[in-house]
Amino acid sequence: MFLGTYHHQVDSKGRVAVPAAFRRDLAEGSVIAIGPEGRLMIYPPSEWSDLEQRYRRTSATAAEERELIRLLFGYARPAELDGQGRLLLTQEHRDFAKIGDRAVFTGVGNVVEVVGEEIWEALTAALDADSFTELHDRVNQPASAPST
Repeated sequence: MFLGTYHHQVDSKGRVAVPAAFRRDLAEGSVIAIGPEGRLMIYPPSEWSDLEQRYRRTSATAAEERELIRLLFGYARPAELDGQGRLLLTQEHRDFAKIGDRAVFTGVGNVVEVVGEEIWEALTAALDADSFTELHDRVNQPASAPST
């Protein structure tokens, strides 16, 4: 399980150290791909396999889903770590996630999100107990009962 937030420096070649807490669960076969809201997603092999099964293209695949498949898989790369635990972020990936000198890794349970520090700070700038409680309550509203 991936938990926590870590800020790491990106070097001039686009390499960034993956947090040690995440490395042990990112086995060979992990994949980095673009994701919603301008984030990069690092998928361990089992999660990527589930995604491959979900987006398996067939002759009946709708046009919008085909477009998503092209973009998702077209921008995906193996998440290969070097001997020092660093990941090379392509220029396309850095541009997509607005990653400059620093990247923010966030564990979100089954995957890791990676984004530029400015985007992360914009998300968390207004964080306080009241705003978190309000968000929590909106997300966890009970499903309404069917009307009779």
